Amino acid sequence: MYRILIVDDERIEREGIQQLIRRNNLNLETVLAENGEAALAIIQQQPIDIIITDIKMPFMDGLELSEHVSKLKPDIHIIIYSAYNDFEFARRALGTNVSSYLLKPIQIPEFLTIMGQSIAACDSKEAERIKKVELLEGYQRGLAYEREKVLMDALNGIYHEAEQSAANPWIHLFLVDCNDRFFDSNNGPFTSLLNEQIPYEYDYLGLNEHQSVLFIRSNHEIDKQELLLLAERIVLQTTELFASRLGLVIGRAVDRLDGLFDVFNEVEQALDYKFFMDGNPILFAGEELLAASKMEEFEVESILSRVYEHIDNGDAQGAAYSIELLFSSLKSKGKLSVIYTKVICSELMKRAYSKADKQQVEEISVYLNQIFKVNSLADLFNLILTLVERLVPSQGDGSNAEPSSKFITTIKKLIEKDYSQDLSLESIAEHVHLTPSYLSFLFKKETGRSLVRYITHVRMEKAVELLTNTNMKIIDISESLGFSNSSYFIQIFRNHHGVSPAKYRESSS
Repeated sequence: MYRILIVDDERIEREGIQQLIRRNNLNLETVLAENGEAALAIIQQQPIDIIITDIKMPFMDGLELSEHVSKLKPDIHIIIYSAYNDFEFARRALGTNVSSYLLKPIQIPEFLTIMGQSIAACDSKEAERIKKVELLEGYQRGLAYEREKVLMDALNGIYHEAEQSAANPWIHLFLVDCNDRFFDSNNGPFTSLLNEQIPYEYDYLGLNEHQSVLFIRSNHEIDKQELLLLAERIVLQTTELFASRLGLVIGRAVDRLDGLFDVFNEVEQALDYKFFMDGNPILFAGEELLAASKMEEFEVESILSRVYEHIDNGDAQGAAYSIELLFSSLKSKGKLSVIYTKVICSELMKRAYSKADKQQVEEISVYLNQIFKVNSLADLFNLILTLVERLVPSQGDGSNAEPSSKFITTIKKLIEKDYSQDLSLESIAEHVHLTPSYLSFLFKKETGRSLVRYITHVRMEKAVELLTNTNMKIIDISESLGFSNSSYFIQIFRNHHGVSPAKYRESSS
């Protein structure tokens, strides 16, 4: 709806024109002004598309108003009306953007004709404006897609030297991960949040519905504490606005794009720790964390062997005492020890289960589920003590773990079958009766890629099949692959294959 400003020093004239507009159902919102000065103040404060003004008014007449409007807002469509059919008025109006004239008393047919012409002129201007905006947006999208392709290539070890930034050569990688399909439904609001929180130049790349990467650029290597504060702001705002649990891993800084491949691998490895930590963890990827685990390994294994010895001897009290020592040691070691604790707890529970009377206890999957649903070390410690007390008093036959390769085959078959469902690390781990951390470790070890990236790969390959062999619409393909947001599917496909789904279909036909 367009806005028309009616300017006349006679109230009855203003309201009369307003009634004509309403009575004839013209698609116009009316604004009233009693003289030229008041009208000029209005157009400086709010958007106006059309002005209809009397010529003869106190303070500032209609022609003076039109001269001011022509300089300030030349796109406004102006109609003048008067009882004075004077050539001088017409001559002065030629220098302004006055487009139509009406003589008093206003004749309704002529009024409606001129109003129709004015609305049509506004329609034409609006269509031109939209066209320019769309062209600009298309150009900007093209630039963004090209930049995203360069960054995705860099993460995969393909380097474009021409794209290196001279002004801000340092890149700090942030990997954001969310358990649910957060980026499928919240990608737009999340990027708006980033614009408010990040004071640096940065690029954003959506990897899949669970993960995105930030490439924060600067002309110097940003201090670690400053990076931590920035990450905390992002995590805090995201969790408050969306009530989602997420983790954020900060990679080491590099000053060349060809360094991103190694940093991304380090960040992905560090991300596995998130599944075993409380709250919304922020981690720094690097060698310190990994080196610490090797130095602590002997101490942990020594205490763990004592726990196993007590379990094998049916000594629940001795096992409880050793478990307390184990957790006390692990708690003092840092974030990697928290992860290691969650992994060995599953094995510890299996050892206890092998000694239990199977007629008196539940299925092993029940205990595994309890372990990897725990959200804190304290709760995990209490759970393990309870399970050992329940399982250790009786002895039973042991059971062998299923080979990892068989697990991987089972998982791949599950993904091939249910790729259109809401697959997550937690749901798949529950299906194969493993902890998420152990599953993540096994899958990465066997396949060389993370489980989340493998799911994305399968979905993108299925997308290629559907684009090549069917006439399904893009939005229908998106839904069939489990994406609730077709725009996000298009972005992920472009990142994965380098072109949009439509372009891919066109090139393969």
